[in-house]
Amino acid sequence: MPADLVQIPVPVLLSVETLDELHDWLTAQNPEIMEDLREARREDLAGEFKPWQPRHVSWPTESK
Repeated sequence: MPADLVQIPVPVLLSVETLDELHDWLTAQNPEIMEDLREARREDLAGEFKPWQPRHVSWPTESK
């Protein structure tokens, strides 16, 4: 199968109701992404995540 070809089983296409659901299914089929998500979850459960700190970055606009 060519690298740029994705095969989606007909039952999957018949069962999804939104593009988000299809995106979730496609994501779940990628072993690298799933391992990254599992690792992030392990870090989260171990308390190893740094809290997210929002930051404001000023952006020049024409009105200022």
